[in-house]
Amino acid sequence: MQIMSFQVELSKKHSIMGSLYSSHSMDGTMTIDLSLEINRKLQAVLEDTLLKNITLKESLDTLGQEIARLSQENRSLQLKLQEKTKDQAAS
Repeated sequence: MQIMSFQVELSKKHSIMGSLYSSHSMDGTMTIDLSLEINRKLQAVLEDTLLKNITLKESLDTLGQEIARLSQENRSLQLKLQEKTKDQAAS
């Protein structure tokens, strides 16, 4: 929380970022059009980030399933190898 309040205080010293945090223009340069443009850009970044996060989560889920499958296959092969080794030792 302390970092966030620091960022808010720091941003108030800068005109555009201060305007975004405080909801009113600090120096008169923040127009409705500029505010809307910044909002559109931030929304595009947010949407892109969300899409990438969803894609990454799906990739992680797929990798987890593949790891589980390979682990199970590896365990099965190890058991078969142990059985074969026991059979050869018994012969």
